[in-house]
Amino acid sequence: MPVPAAARLPAPPRRVLEALGLAAAAALLVARLDLATLAAGLGLFLWGMTHLEDAIKRLSGGTLNRWLHAATSGPLRAIGVGAVATALVQSSSLVTLLAMSFVGAGLVALPGAIALIFGANLGTTTGAWLIAGFGLKVDLARYAMPLLALGLIGGRVLQGTRAGIAALLLGVGLLFLGIDFMKLGFEAWQDGLRLDGLAGERFWHWPLFVLFGVAATVVMQSSHATLLIILAALASGQLPYLPALAVAIGANIGTTVTALMGALGASSAGRRLAGAHLVFNLITACVALALLMPLAWLVDVLGGAIGLGETAWTLKLALFHTLFNGLGILLLLPFIPRLAGLLERWLPDPARRDPAQARYLDDTALAHADTALTAIEQEARRLERRAYHLLCAAILMPSAEVIGHPPDRAVARAPIEPDDWPSVNARYHERIKPLLAEILGFYARIDVPLTEAQEARLTALYERSLRLVEAVRFGEVLQRSLLRHAAPDSPLREAHDDLRMAVAEGLNHLANAPDIPHIGAALEEVRRHWQHELAERLRRQRLDAWQASSLMNDLHQASRLLEALTPPPEPPA
Repeated sequence: MPVPAAARLPAPPRRVLEALGLAAAAALLVARLDLATLAAGLGLFLWGMTHLEDAIKRLSGGTLNRWLHAATSGPLRAIGVGAVATALVQSSSLVTLLAMSFVGAGLVALPGAIALIFGANLGTTTGAWLIAGFGLKVDLARYAMPLLALGLIGGRVLQGTRAGIAALLLGVGLLFLGIDFMKLGFEAWQDGLRLDGLAGERFWHWPLFVLFGVAATVVMQSSHATLLIILAALASGQLPYLPALAVAIGANIGTTVTALMGALGASSAGRRLAGAHLVFNLITACVALALLMPLAWLVDVLGGAIGLGETAWTLKLALFHTLFNGLGILLLLPFIPRLAGLLERWLPDPARRDPAQARYLDDTALAHADTALTAIEQEARRLERRAYHLLCAAILMPSAEVIGHPPDRAVARAPIEPDDWPSVNARYHERIKPLLAEILGFYARIDVPLTEAQEARLTALYERSLRLVEAVRFGEVLQRSLLRHAAPDSPLREAHDDLRMAVAEGLNHLANAPDIPHIGAALEEVRRHWQHELAERLRRQRLDAWQASSLMNDLHQASRLLEALTPPPEPPA
């Protein structure tokens, strides 16, 4: 039976479907000015949130990072600081991603980070209070225009911190304008559609509103945007009070999506924290939904006690949002250690990790300058330790006898078995190069605003990593010569033992006390001694010219090795 011609047509490409969808949406917005105003307000609000978050990252200069890091010493303190930090930056996603970076970098323990996330959930409820108490009652467009003008002009002509302030003003201006457009859109829509009929009394209506809140937050990637829609609809009479409470519960669940997306590129520790975030929000939402009517009654009682009017629905919704998040913290606070233990069992670390694989370079660390810098610092220290151990092999001495304690000359004079010392070049490709490649790749992906101090530190770490590789290359050349003259009766063995001992002392100082001046002093003394000794032995024919030039080259390679490892002097203040 022949296949109909229509069935043989290829499926429309994705770009065509996207173009058709955009055309349909544009036609709808052109036909419905009220919908266009709502969509414009939502877009401006989300754009403002993006500018605001970027400005906060630029202006924090590491302060937010250090503040949150210091807060995890106790659960109550972590909850308080997480709430305050989120209230100030108005982004629970930022605080969540920072906490994931801290855990992934091994800077904080999982229980402390979980408490920080609990506090961030409480802090995000301040957004509802600001929108309900201020944004919906004031003509924000009057204030938005000057802020937009200052932000746009300042962003063009200013640099550094002042440009960050301009970006902050621009973000706030866009938020104000977005809220004002949302109000206008709902006012124009007031007679066209009413949602009262969706508030039926059957038990399955509430979960549907919760799912709507989840979906809206997932699509817009902002619980603040969902709350803005709820509050604007509630203020204009488009949405009844109780369904609005259920949608707010769904918005809380939707905020976990950002953390779950960030966890896709995170370490096991970061995925555990994202799991804790999901568990907290799901349990809190289930409790709030089950107790919706009792909590609504409690909101009425508390609202009356603090002077809220009976019809102050938007402020009551903000109070409800704070109340059920606080209830979730009270319920789960005693179980934080147990939750951390369960997550560690459910999401264990890989059984075997390649030693050359990076441990701290999670994608979540790229969200903030300080977390990215901390991750690179952690990996740079691992790279440095590996390089030092490999350089011990380059001078044919066990690393435990060089780094673990001051080297002993008897170790340098011990017999050398060439088969016991693998090639430095082979070890470099196995243990150094893969880790270096990950560090450089991560460095290239850092795309967040940096302060001058952060830029200088990042450049120093980058250059330090390259100097380590340079030192390993010098060590590779040196090892080949040392192995050629390793026999006890070799004319160069005595000089090589002195050289090896001097380099070992330098490596010991670099690994344990890098601030000691004149790291290469012992090697310089050996160089001076053997320059004089070479002339004497050449005259006495105890060395030939070939051996003498080989020793001079070895001394030069050893000096270049230590010079590459020695930190550069601090620039004058």
